[in-house]
Amino acid sequence: MRTIIIDDERQTHEALSRLLQPANQDVEIIGNGYSVAEGLVLARQYQPDLVFLDVEMPDGTGFDLLEKLGNPAFHVVFITAHNKYAETAFRFGALDFLTKPVSAELLSSALDRVRKRQSEQYTLEQLQIALETFHQAKAKKLPQRIAISSSNGLEMMTVSEILYLDADLNYTDFHYLQQGKKNKITASLNLKVYEEHFSPYPEFMKVHRSHIVNLMMVDRYLKGESALVMRDGGLVAVARGYREEVELRLGGI
Repeated sequence: MRTIIIDDERQTHEALSRLLQPANQDVEIIGNGYSVAEGLVLARQYQPDLVFLDVEMPDGTGFDLLEKLGNPAFHVVFITAHNKYAETAFRFGALDFLTKPVSAELLSSALDRVRKRQSEQYTLEQLQIALETFHQAKAKKLPQRIAISSSNGLEMMTVSEILYLDADLNYTDFHYLQQGKKNKITASLNLKVYEEHFSPYPEFMKVHRSHIVNLMMVDRYLKGESALVMRDGGLVAVARGYREEVELRLGGI
């Protein structure tokens, strides 16, 4: 994979170069940029397969660079110094990222994911979701769209359309309404990951070890059966330990 590194810190370039060689013989570093402006020149000149891209640089952000390029044909692994806004954006855009200082283990995992997805291309919408989320998070607003990674590729979803999430071993089933029709996709991440994703949203609640629901999509609570009737007619079980909180939060909607 022909690779360029775009980061304003020289030590990041040195660390990545050291960690990449000689363990990753398929990765060839063909360029190093230290700003958004330099990165744009390199990306256009070399047409790389992979870019390690810093989030925040003196002349802008990695998102600015991608916006200027349009719909990039290369894969991106973002690099961030524990920027919580950026990390939220990456998760909602289903994008790969590493935090500084970069560890060999996480770098190896990111490269494995890139290799598996070489036949795919990032979509403009996926990057737009990440960009929207980045700006919304900085403005203390909750993201309204999310990219779901599944076996069929990436599915773009509006958060308000989600009905509920079910654990499916190491995967997660998303049940949602789109133009009034019930749909389901299976995401390639486990429910614990999405529990963290949706924890800031007051309308999302874990009601069972296997279920997270959008309380705005609940039609009725069957107290005797300890189950929620969702807008699509589906039933979601409520575990004993969550019953009191479910009643309280539904009463406040």
